[in-house]
Amino acid sequence: MYFLSLSILLASLISPSLQASLQDTLGSHPNLTSFAEQLGKLPGILDRLESSDTPLTILAPDNAAMAKTIYYPVLGPAFQSADPEETRFIMQYHVLPGKHTSDMMNSTFQYYSTWLDNSTYANVTGGQKVGGVIQAGAIPQMVWTSGFSSRSIVREADIEFDGGVLHIIDSLVIPPTSFPDTASRFSLAVELYGLNSFVGAMYATPNTTLASLLNTTTDVTIFAPNNVAMESVTPTITDLSNATLQDLLAYHVVLSQSGSGSLFSTSFGNDTKITTLQGESLTLTFSSNSWFVNSARIINQDLLLSNGVMHVLDNVLSPNATNAQPVPASATQAPVLQTTLAAEFNSSMAPFTTNLPNAVVTTEQGTDGYVGSVTVSGTGGGAIQTSRPSSSSGSGGSSSGAVNARVGEIVMVWVGVVVLGLALLMA
Repeated sequence: MYFLSLSILLASLISPSLQASLQDTLGSHPNLTSFAEQLGKLPGILDRLESSDTPLTILAPDNAAMAKTIYYPVLGPAFQSADPEETRFIMQYHVLPGKHTSDMMNSTFQYYSTWLDNSTYANVTGGQKVGGVIQAGAIPQMVWTSGFSSRSIVREADIEFDGGVLHIIDSLVIPPTSFPDTASRFSLAVELYGLNSFVGAMYATPNTTLASLLNTTTDVTIFAPNNVAMESVTPTITDLSNATLQDLLAYHVVLSQSGSGSLFSTSFGNDTKITTLQGESLTLTFSSNSWFVNSARIINQDLLLSNGVMHVLDNVLSPNATNAQPVPASATQAPVLQTTLAAEFNSSMAPFTTNLPNAVVTTEQGTDGYVGSVTVSGTGGGAIQTSRPSSSSGSGGSSSGAVNARVGEIVMVWVGVVVLGLALLMA
């Protein structure tokens, strides 16, 4: 009796140590050999993963996903050239601090920080984000979202190892890119509801201050009207002076307050007012299963950017119509600016599309505000690129010695238990 009780108590105390290491866990899953091989090519990253002081969640692409790396947007060039720095950033984006198992997630999207903190891909507080959700169905499914609204479906969830949990995914998570690049790729899906017009408006005046701010400011939130919304208020919007246009566009931008981070839909509050870059406030409301910004409906939410998040609207906002109220029963909200109310829309007629940039413009903040040297990086044809600053990543020593030591300790404890149990039985 004493022996059984002691054995159960001891087992409950040391059973976590019996879990396999990350390397052993990867080795025991044949569909993760490519992922394990990629980690092995990056000096220090496996040691860092094994020696983490806090639990981790690892999104591990299966072999089929890794075989497609050269075809992914953003990821392709890094894997084609076997760039160790770029591929390290990509792998870091697959690591989440904390243990996030399926029973801790629900049917509402949550946004989790990752190890990716390189400023090119993660000019955000606490590391770049990924979205996670459990989608309802006959068999609930865990899904992760990343840059360009890419979806990674979990094929096998909740694989425990001694440093946390691992989920096997069917495609890599893609690091977000800049506002112009993300918006231009979004526009490729359905041009009518794309964002080319709004992006072009940012670059339509000689003053690049606002465009630069959107590409460089940490934790920015952008409410972007789609092409139909922009075309519906032509020629009103195209007749605005440069200063008035910049003022109107700034009303679509919210900056982080006191390090609060970007404004994801998960942190929206009904009937909440938020101050814009322009100075006037926006009002968030929830009705008929939709979020509204003033009277504009959010039709796509939480598009990740390298420096924040973007939400797509069906209407252009105006700082002169801050009290505009939504009509939830209407599928499309009426414009607050004077409109032509055309019966049909032609995306080629959307304003400012000829002003689309072929580069990401950045500027350094000066003593008199957003003034400084202007850097233009990238190439035309939509292939927007920026320089990749180097980023050091810590690494711990090899964990194999510590694992062997733990195994030895466990064996010695169990030998002691057996001897003590025999002694008790013979007494």
